[in-house]
Formats: sequence, structure tokens, C-alpha cells
Amino acid sequence: MSTLQETLQQRRAAEQPSSRSSDSADAQVRSLQIHSWNGEKWVLPWSGFSAACHQGTGESEQLVLSFANHEVVLDGAHLALLLPEIASFHLDCLRDMPAKFRSQADKDEPFISRVSVRSASDLPDSRPQTS
Repeated sequence: MSTLQETLQQRRAAEQPSSRSSDSADAQVRSLQIHSWNGEKWVLPWSGFSAACHQGTGESEQLVLSFANHEVVLDGAHLALLLPEIASFHLDCLRDMPAKFRSQADKDEPFISRVSVRSASDLPDSRPQTS
């Protein structure tokens, strides 16, 4: 293995507290950090979390996290494995990775291929209309 490869592996290990490439978890935390591959970063307090909705199976899943002022949409594989960490507020960081990195990731771990965060003011109003 080249020195560059060894250096990259050491750097990645230091940057990621968990062995997973798409998420990290710790004891109960106060906020969720989201890092997008394109460089955007968000910090959302768990105190504003209201719901999670999971759809799909295996390699084609979607997980929607609803917060008081934002909605986080994750697309990827094995995302249902994140639900216990979300339910216990132990998830502290999520990051997406381009699909080309899927072959290098552990096939049995969550892999987030796309993350999007939208402000609640940009979401369609789903409340029933009253007259």
C-alpha cells in the first residue's frame, strides 16, 4: 500500500468516529449534523424533531426526518438500520456519498447516496383546507 493510501485511510479514520461512511452515533446527543457531499452543512436540534418515515427496501430506500422548521430527505440503502439510533436520539451525524463509492462501503451498513434539507416554509401545506 502506498504512503498516500495509508495517509488517506488514517485521515478518514480520524474524521469518522464510526466505522460507517454515512452516519455516526454516540450517546444521546442534542443535535444532528448533516454534511452534504457538495459542502453544505446543517445542524438541527433533536428538540425540534417530530417524526421519521421510512419507505422502500434494501438498495432503494428513502428516510424522511421531520423537524419543526426543516425536512431532511435521505435516499440510499439499508436506511431502516438508522431508525433505532434516531428513535433514541443517538444519531449525531449523517453524510451522503456519491453512488460511485457504494462498492467500497460495507454492503450491510446504511449508505446515503443523496441528502436534501428543505425549510418548512418551502414545503407544501399538507393541512386539510377549512372553509
